[in-house]
Formats: sequence, C-alpha cells, structure tokens
Amino acid sequence: MSSTDATAQSSSMKNQIGRASSLLDALDAVSKWQPFVILSVTFLASLLIAALFGAVAAAFANTSGVLAAITGFVGFIATISVSIIGFNATGIWLSDEVWGRSQRSIMEAVMAAVFTTHRLLAVLALEFVFFLVFMLALALVFFICKIPGLGPLLYAVAMPVGVIASGIVLFALLYIAIPLAAPAIWNGTPIMRTMVMLQSVARTRMLKAIVMMVLLGLLTFMVIGFVSAVLVFGSMVVAALSAAVLGVSSFGMGNITQLFSGRGFGMDGYTYAVGFGVACLFLIGSIPGVLIALRGFSIIYREVSDNLNFEEDERNLSERMAVMKARAEAARQQALTAHAPQAPKEPSQPAVAERAPHANAAPALTCNRCHAPVTPDELFCGECGNKLK
Repeated sequence: MSSTDATAQSSSMKNQIGRASSLLDALDAVSKWQPFVILSVTFLASLLIAALFGAVAAAFANTSGVLAAITGFVGFIATISVSIIGFNATGIWLSDEVWGRSQRSIMEAVMAAVFTTHRLLAVLALEFVFFLVFMLALALVFFICKIPGLGPLLYAVAMPVGVIASGIVLFALLYIAIPLAAPAIWNGTPIMRTMVMLQSVARTRMLKAIVMMVLLGLLTFMVIGFVSAVLVFGSMVVAALSAAVLGVSSFGMGNITQLFSGRGFGMDGYTYAVGFGVACLFLIGSIPGVLIALRGFSIIYREVSDNLNFEEDERNLSERMAVMKARAEAARQQALTAHAPQAPKEPSQPAVAERAPHANAAPALTCNRCHAPVTPDELFCGECGNKLK
C-alpha cells in the first residue's frame, strides 16, 4: 500500500469517526423544553383518551357487547393516532434543528405532523408488504425443496442462502428502514422517494447505518441508566423522610399497597398525590431517552443520506412503476372489452350497405322509345330497333 493510499484511508477513517461523534449532538435534545412539552402532552392526552373510552366501553359492556367493542376499537385508534402525531411533531421539531432550518413553534410542528403522518404510515405499510413478499418467496423456495430426491440437494443450497438473505433483510428493516423512514418524512421527503432512499442506503451504506444505530442505542441506554439512578437514589431519600415525617415505618411493598389502596394514612388524598408523583417521575425518566433517540435518528439520516446519489434508482423505480401501470391499464381495457355488451345489428344496415354502391353509380341508359336497357356502345335498340345515336 502506497503512502498516498494510507493517507487517504486514514483521512477517511477520521471522517467516519468525526461523523459518528456527531451523535453526541443528540444530547442537546434534553435541554430543549419544546419537545419535552410535546411529548408530555402527547403522553397525558393518550392516557386520558384511553381512560375515557375505556370507561365508556365498560359502561356499554353491561348492555351491549357490540357497542362496547366498537367504542374500544375507536378508543384504540384515537389513542394510537394521538401518540403517532405527537411523536411525529416532536421529531419534526428536532429535525428542523438538526438540518439548521428555521425553528417552528409547537403548534406549527403539530400541524405539520397531522398532514404528514399518513406518509409515514404508508412507508411502514410498504415495508411490511415487502417483508411479506420476501417471506412468501422464501416459503416458495422451501416448497420447491420438497421435490423427492432432488429436494435435499436444493435445500443444501437454499438453507445458507436463506439464512444470509433473512439476516440482511431483518437488519435492514430494524436498523435502516423503520428508524430512518420517520426522519425522511420529517424532512419533507415524498413516499416513493423515501423508499428509494432507504433501498439505496441498505445497498451502499448498510454497515455505516447499523454501526451508528448501535452507538445511538448505547448512548440512549447510558442516559436512561443515569436518569434512572438519579430517580432511584432520590426516591430512597424521599421514602426515608416520608417515613420519618408522615409516620410511616417503611416504604416496603406492603406499605405501598396500603398507600395506593387509600388505607396507608387513612386519607385518600395521599393516594392521588403518589399517583401524580409517579406519573411525573415516569415522564421525567422516559422522555429524555426518547428525545435523544428521535434526534439521533435525524442525525443518522443526515449522515447516511449525505452525497447519496439515488437518481438512477429512482428513475429505474419510476420506469418499473410505469410499466406495471401500463400493463394494469391494458389488462383493464381488455377486461372491459371482454365484458362489454354487443350492440345489436340493425336489419336495415346490410340493405343500405348493398344499395350504397348503386346509389353512387352513374344512372343506367335506356331506349327513349321502349325504355329497354342499352349500353353506351350500341347504335340501335336491341328490342325495338330504334336508332340511339
């Protein structure tokens, strides 16, 4: 290896390390109050909607099971919708900051999420369809391996190839397709262009994306562990002081059970106070990790899509889609032609068609005396002998 190649490889390695270190910028998401507010409101709204529809469904369960099931299903859809929109709004706000765009307000981020969530759902649905198609193709290969005699030989080749292909597909879905689909939509990328981008990343920069995803996971785990440690040690101090001041001997499981049942202090107000405090601690403990992950997804998307040339892949996909659309249109036209009713033929049409040449022909010559038909070459009438010329 020449010194020039070694220098280039060293420079490339430094660039890769520098790009990987950009994941540390994801920690800045914890210091922003806007995404914290969006996620907190999303969590509380989802919890309130689920509780409200659950109570209504429980009330309907005594009279009508159908109404209870419909109410529960509507509540489930509403809860999932609010959760997805809230997460998308948070991701859009963080994505603007990652890409250096003008920062939106909370309401602008929420409205952008409302009008772009369907894109993310469509991309996820297409990825699920792709996975189903892959599984069906693999099952078809294994079905062919059932041929007597030749089957074991085919399976000896299909098994290792299937293992490698399945591993690549699963890693591509878990580490590229699913986590990078959302940042692409947050950045305003259309559905089909997002699919092409994900395909190009999986084909050319899969290892880089997986390494950065693993590093982001370790970073998120460390932050969650630190926050959890803070909450655990803090809860120990608060439990000890509560036991001394409020007259509770310990905060063992039995006392906690009594506390939540309203019998711990003989006052129900403490039960609600503990519930509110636990909810606040859950938000404080979980939201920082979520914010770091969402911002990290945007950073990884920015890094793996940088200088990525996928115009050719997009053009090939457009051509394939055009061919499939033309074939589908041809099949539709053929089906319509085959099932179209035959128009009845009018009986007068053949007669008109037969008379048409005679109507356009020159008038027939006749004798001016006996009106017998004659030809233009005849000098005398063949019937009466009259001179014609």
